[in-house]
This record gives sequence, structure tokens and C-alpha cells, in this order.
Amino acid sequence: MVENQFYFRPLLKQIQTSSESHILLDVSADRVLEILRQAKEVKMMEDYQSYVITTLDLHTIDLEEFRYGRTNITGFRMIDPNSAALKNAVHDWEFGERRSGRRINISPGTVKTEAALMYDAVHAFAQALDIIDRSEPINIRPLSCDVPEKWKHGFQLISYMKVREFPGLTNYIQFDQDGRRKEFELDVIELDSREGFSKTGFWSPRSGVNYTRTESQKLQIITESLQNKTFIVSSRLGAPFLMEKEPKGSFTGNDRYEGFSMDLIDEVSKILGFKYVFELVPDGRYGSFDAKTKKWDGLVKQLLDKKADLAICDLTITYARRQAVDFTMPFMNLGISILYSKPVKQPPNLFSFLSPLSVDVWIYMATAYLGVSVVLFVLARLTPYEWNNPHPCNPEPEELETQFNLLNCMWFAIGSLMQQGCDFLPKVTPSEWRNPHPCKQDPEELENILEMQNIIWHNCGSLMQQGSDIAPKAVSTRMVAGMWWFFTLIMISSYTANLAAFLTVERMDVTIESAEDLAKQTKIKYGAVSGGSTAAFFKESNFSTYQRMWSFMESAKPSVFAKSNSEGVERVSKGKRGYAFLMESTSIEYVIERQCDLTQVGGLLDSKGYGIALPLSSPYRTAVSGAVLKLQEAGKLHMLKTRWWKEKHGGGSCKEEKSSSVESANELGLANVGGVFVVLISGMGAAAIVAVLEFLWATKKVAVEERSSFKATLMEELRFALKCRGSTKPVRKPASKEDSGGDKSGSKPYDKYGTVNKSALIPQEVYVKKK
Repeated sequence: MVENQFYFRPLLKQIQTSSESHILLDVSADRVLEILRQAKEVKMMEDYQSYVITTLDLHTIDLEEFRYGRTNITGFRMIDPNSAALKNAVHDWEFGERRSGRRINISPGTVKTEAALMYDAVHAFAQALDIIDRSEPINIRPLSCDVPEKWKHGFQLISYMKVREFPGLTNYIQFDQDGRRKEFELDVIELDSREGFSKTGFWSPRSGVNYTRTESQKLQIITESLQNKTFIVSSRLGAPFLMEKEPKGSFTGNDRYEGFSMDLIDEVSKILGFKYVFELVPDGRYGSFDAKTKKWDGLVKQLLDKKADLAICDLTITYARRQAVDFTMPFMNLGISILYSKPVKQPPNLFSFLSPLSVDVWIYMATAYLGVSVVLFVLARLTPYEWNNPHPCNPEPEELETQFNLLNCMWFAIGSLMQQGCDFLPKVTPSEWRNPHPCKQDPEELENILEMQNIIWHNCGSLMQQGSDIAPKAVSTRMVAGMWWFFTLIMISSYTANLAAFLTVERMDVTIESAEDLAKQTKIKYGAVSGGSTAAFFKESNFSTYQRMWSFMESAKPSVFAKSNSEGVERVSKGKRGYAFLMESTSIEYVIERQCDLTQVGGLLDSKGYGIALPLSSPYRTAVSGAVLKLQEAGKLHMLKTRWWKEKHGGGSCKEEKSSSVESANELGLANVGGVFVVLISGMGAAAIVAVLEFLWATKKVAVEERSSFKATLMEELRFALKCRGSTKPVRKPASKEDSGGDKSGSKPYDKYGTVNKSALIPQEVYVKKK
């Protein structure tokens, strides 16, 4: 409240110092013009000041000298100068004055609210009085001021006035039970360059302020006001946003600088039509708040002091800065990351061929190899089908032998693992037929070993890429071999594939891969720009890892903080992998495009953006944001970034190095190949069951042929099989014809295990007569 004051400059300067931009001016109408003139003298009538004037006679003041200014002047009015009712009333007043011989010069725009209210009051009184007069005669008689006597029509007159409703000069006239105005509206008016005072909305006691001017209309007015306006753009040097042209000192004005910021402001100015002048911030800082002095520095200070209209560089939008200044929508999105020296290549490891599989997988494979060898050895001793005649020329041998001793079982397993060897190969007819008795020169029959069972076995071995000089014949031992072959096929294929990855991928000596790795160690120092948004991020973070990192940076001696990004980059380059620098990812992208010995480590620690800063409550924020959005949609922002990051000033020189593979291949663990071990163990179990059935069946046949007890025969055969030594066994002879009274056909003695001749006990090779 500045009523009864005539000299307002000291108060206005105090307001200017406080950086307040919204001013409520509660003075009488005859003081408004003088105050605004004094405000203009102290530069308080700029773009960023807004005045709300409470007098309801603002429309009667001639503010032509401020009409084309940049200050927002808002007021209220109860009467509409353009209304027909007011124009009629003014005409009646002029006519009445002329009838009285007086001439007045009055217009609807000069009618004050007090006169309009008086007109509406007289009108309301006259209407109520007219209603009373129609119902009964009104006798006018003088009243004494000394006698407390009431006029008998007074209460009736007031009652009629309360219930009477009619349109007046000051909006619609209504009264409540207490005789106060209700349901009235005040027009919200603003001073603009096109129409002078124009209505932008209205205020009512019930609904408050309601704006009728649309956002597009506001934006259009602001855009028009930007035409040929000159903005002071504050910035700081820092590649690639703003750099001095070479040779320095050869240019003047805006031509002294180049960079992403220059190009961006130039594109925005083409859309909005304003002019600009670039000025460097004196202290070269972005803008941080000093809690002790309660003041800002850098670019933010320039905006607060109204020394700049815009501020642009790699200025991060933060909550603290947003409380002091306004920002446009981000023109670039980014996050904090780590700049570090590229890892050096590791020398080749002598035993790198073991890397594709983890240590536990190698141990399990060795265990599986030994286990399969032992299982094959035991099952070969149990099944009768693996005992063969060691002397094919002797039809009645005294003993049989098996090829599956423990050493041969291990050899068979290792041969399968190495995918080597095979005991028989398909032959072209007629070579498939051979003499079944090598000791007999003129056999009566020829045999073919490629029976259906052997053909299936051969195809299985071919499919598994397996074989060895030892060939199992029994179902059980072939099941063991088949499962082992399947196991080795998967394991060798997996090993080969992963070995190829290990041989083609460069192995790097990587010491850190994330912020967590930095926080866990103290050997590598790390820091950020002092007073920048990156340092503020770690300082204000509630995440334990980042709090630990901030404590480390703050207590490090000597200081790990840098004055600028270029200083931090230089420390990383010269630090011999002993220093890492925390900075915005966009700046890291620019650096690693030119310094091939540096790289970005890990992902983004946060997500934020760069924006163009303006003074708080700047009327131009929406217009500038709209221009930035247009550039983004048109792809101009991407083009500008490509130009200054990858093309200008040595950009793209590290493309070839960046394209080389630096990723690591992962060794295969048990979780990757555990299923193959499960299949192998299941196959071993099934083969053991089949071997037991073969053993029991053969033992029963022998017991029947020898007319001996099954239990005794079983125990005898079981004791021999479990000796686990020796690869020969005696041939069991059937009972003679005299003793048994059995077969009179004179059949030859046979081997109970099916390896000497075509015994009914064991299915052997298929003998086919060939004529």
C-alpha cells in the first residue's frame, strides 16, 4: 500500500533488488500514471515485471506511453466502455447538459466506476419508488431532524430495492438480504499493443478468475511482440556448445563464436523472429547456490539480475535451478556417466583353451568320463553278449574273452570324446558278404554283418560323429555308448562354439565397469566439476553407493574436483588409468569421438536434460519451448548434434577403434549344460537295468541247459562278474546226451554266451545263404 506517497523510487529500487517481478499496485487512479513513470526510470518496466492494479478506474487512465512496452499490466473494471447501455447513458447525460445550457465533453472510456455505481443506485431507487407509487399514493412531507420519526414507505422502498433485478452500467444488479451486491462480475483487462485495454477474462465471487483468452491467442500476442526484439544471450565457453573461432581476435560480435548453442539459438530466432547478442558469463560458471551467502552465481545470477534474457550451454535442468529461473523443454536428454581410459589388451593366456568351460564343468566332465568307463566295464562283464570266442578257428573253445576290460573301456570313452575311430564302415555290395569261418577255405555259407540292428547302430554312430576300434554288441553296452556319444556331441559342440567366441573376442584388462566398482575401491580416484550439477547429484543423493562416492570425493587429498570438463578430461588422459571423471554422457560422447584412448564406462546414473534458461515467469518461455519442439520434430536437433559431435573439429576420428569388439565371452557353467549330465545319468541307469535283465535271462537259460539250480548258477556267474579282473572266462559245457537224455540231433557244443555259434540262447549275426 503506497497511498499518500509522492516519491516512489526508493521503494521501487528495493523491490528490484529483491528480484520480485510480480507487483500489486493498490493506489488511487490519479497516482497510477506517476508510479509507472517512476518505475520506468528505475528499469522496473521490463519484460519480466508484471503489475496488477487494483483501482477499478484503470480504463480511464491514458497509458499510451506504456502500450508498446514489454511489461504486463493487468487490472479490473466493473463497466464495459463498449456496452450499449453505457453509450446510451453518456448520450443522455450530454443531452441533459445541453438542455441546461451547459456543454460537456465526455466519452464512455472516461466514465469512472463511481459515476456508474451512482447511476445504477439512482436507477434502482427510482424503480422501487415507481413500484410503490403505482400501488398507493406517496405523500411527501418534511421530516424533522430532531424527531426520530420514520418515513412510512422507507422499509417498503428498501424491500423493493432488494428484490429488484435489472441490468445496469456495472453489470447485472442483484442484492442479497443484507442489501449487498451479489452475482456481479469484474472484467479482467490487460494492456496490449493492438487494442489498448482488452478483456482477457472475468472474476466473480462464486467462481473466481476465469480467463477467456485462449493459450493460442496469448502465444500469438507474445510471438508478435518478439518481432525484431533483441535478446541478450548469456553463455560460457565449452566445446562443442560454444567455442571461439580461429584465429581468435579476428571476429567481432556474434561472429566470434561457433558451436551447438549458436546454431540452436539461430534456428529458434528464425522461427520466432527475434535478434540476439551472445555474451559470456563473467565467472564462467553454470550456476550454483551458496547456502552461506544465499546467492547464486554463474548463468543463473545473470538471469536473476536481468542482465540476460536467455542462457544456453550444457546447462542441466535441476530442481534447485528451477526454483530460481525458468527452463524451456529439454533440447537434449542425457545422464551422468563415467569417463575413463580405455582398457589395455591382455596378453594371450597359455591355457586359454580351457576358458570356454568353467572349472566345475571340467571336473564334472572328468567325473562323467571315469563313471561311464566303469559302468561300461561292469555291464560288459554282466551281459553274455560281450563274451566272444578268442579263437574263431576253434569251434569248441575252453574259454571266452571280452574286449571291454577297464583299460579298453577308458580308451573307448576317450575315443568317443575325441570323436575318433570306427570299427566298421559300410561297404558296397558284393563286398558286404564274408566268410563266417576264416579257417575254412570253401564255406558253404556267407554272412552279412549289416543286419538291421547293426545298421541302426552304425547310423547312430555316424549321427553322433563317433566310433572307436572297440564296438559294443549288447543292447545294454550300446545304450551306455549311445548316451555317452550324445553327451560328448553336445559338450564338444558347446565347447567348440564358445571357444570360437573366446578366440574372436578381444580380452581387455578392465578394472572398473560401473559406479559400484568405483565405490568399492580406493585405488582409482574419481571426481567431477566443482559446483556443477553432477557434483550436486552425488551430494544430494540418498542412495548409499552415491553417498559413499561423495564422501570419498569430498575427503580426497589432493582435490579430485575439476574447474571444467576439459580439465577433468585432461586428468583422465594423463592419469594412466588412475583417475576417472564423472560427467554428462553427451560431453563424454564428444570427447571419445576425438580422444581414442578414452571411453565411457557403464550406463547412465540418472536421467536429465539440457534446457534454455530464462528469468522466472518469463512470458517468452512457452514461445521458445514451442520453437525447440518444432526443431525436434523436424529432426534439426539431431542434425545439429551430428554436426558438432561427429563432423566438426575432428569428430569421428575414433570410429574404427570403436567398432572393434571389446566385449567379453562368458564361460559355460553347470547351469548351461547341466541337462546333458542328467540325460547321461538317466541313460546309464536304463542301460544298467537292461544289463541286469540280460544277465538274468542268460543265467536262467544256462541253468535249464545244465539242469542246475538257478540260484546256484546265478551266484556263480555273479561272483565271476564282480571279480572285476581278467578278460577271459571258461566256456560252460551243456550236459552230455547220456547224462541228460536230451537232444538226439547230435548238435555241437556251444557257447552259452552266444559268441561261438548260432545258439538259441543268444541272437548273433544273421547268416544268409548266398547262392
